Amino acid sequence: MLLNIDRKSNLPDTITDVTNIYEQLVFDHLLKVGADLSVEAQADAGCIALNRLPSKYVRHAVDWMFFATPTQLDRINRAVDMAVTNAIAKVLDNPPLDEVG
Repeated sequence: MLLNIDRKSNLPDTITDVTNIYEQLVFDHLLKVGADLSVEAQADAGCIALNRLPSKYVRHAVDWMFFATPTQLDRINRAVDMAVTNAIAKVLDNPPLDEVG
């Protein structure tokens, strides 16, 4: 691992409650549509997808989802689907060097 960061160490709970709503959405969607991928490929696809989406940090994702409009939620879900689909395609088109025959 390039970086070994424990983001929760020595931080108050109120700070560690901060999360990017796209992280859970991406990985939930990835587990549905990329279930046949290896764990490594899923992690790579998740990173690629998240890097193509905007950041949306909140303290309480449930509260944000409650206040989001149906249009906003639909836009977010479509963006997540597209980002994950494209990320999976990129991972499949670029296998690790040790898998290239």
